Amino acid sequence: MSDVILYSGNAFSVADGKGRFVLPLEMRKLVKHASGGDNRLCLSVHMDNGCATGFGLSHKQFLFDEVAELERLAREANRPFNGDLERENRLGTIEDVNFDDGGRFFLHPDIKEEAGITDVAFFYGVGLYFQIWKPEALIESPDRPALIRNKVKRWLDARAAEAG
Repeated sequence: MSDVILYSGNAFSVADGKGRFVLPLEMRKLVKHASGGDNRLCLSVHMDNGCATGFGLSHKQFLFDEVAELERLAREANRPFNGDLERENRLGTIEDVNFDDGGRFFLHPDIKEEAGITDVAFFYGVGLYFQIWKPEALIESPDRPALIRNKVKRWLDARAAEAG
């Protein structure tokens, strides 16, 4: 079996009274494994989708290695490439946070604000990392699969009906 960590699945988390979210169990296990057994979660903002991203510590090395490969390919093709800027974009926005054994963690305030997340987060495993969405923003994103958008809409509708 490969050492590559692949995130899949999805789940909602409602912030508790202290403002903490809960990392879904299966994602939590993978993050802990990818972080050498530590309860350490890396958070960032997706450069294109308007959501937050999460992953374990090992993914940082993957991102660094990926930029090194892009630099190598650009050099071989005699193309300009700003590796420093690319590392800033990929690594400079990552915030490391701890989570407790129950998966509770604080979503970094800057990342929370950039993604527009308030009291509900939708976790969506997409391979090498998982996305953390403001549910309403995911629904409005036409590039997301209809199955996922409809699931999130049904959940929000049910939540509104319970509150109403």
